[in-house]
Amino acid sequence: MAIDAAIVVAERRSTVSLSSTTWHFATKHDILAAALRWTADYEVGRIAQIADRLGDTEFDPAAWAEELADWLIGQVTTERDVAVALYRLQIELADEPSARRTHHDWGRGLRALGEGVAPDLDVRLIVAALDGLRLSVLLSGEDPEWLRDAVRRQLQALLG
Repeated sequence: MAIDAAIVVAERRSTVSLSSTTWHFATKHDILAAALRWTADYEVGRIAQIADRLGDTEFDPAAWAEELADWLIGQVTTERDVAVALYRLQIELADEPSARRTHHDWGRGLRALGEGVAPDLDVRLIVAALDGLRLSVLLSGEDPEWLRDAVRRQLQALLG
């Protein structure tokens, strides 16, 4: 399962063949760790794009809620394969020090985007709630449209 997840990520990030990808990495662990790093960097980059679009104006929780809801709905629909791969990789590598570093860097990157907007704990709560909402829809197969109201309510409750 985890190697399948890594293949999904490898296919998304390059136009090289799977044999070329496996040639580049010495072990299964190396390819899984690289795939996890890529998914983490990709996610931070996507949220950074939202921050860049909204960054020139005064902080607007409603605008952020709309953008994050769009992103989250994309995660469980058009980018579902990458989101599922992300969770599989996290579980497969849960006890690996390199994965813990990736997870730490990932969290730090997301929290940096919220710096100056909300206290660190609030940003952590937002990230955790978005992660839980994403996983809930991925596992249930529900229509994700309810996520829009959930994200809006979450940001309103935390940020006013």
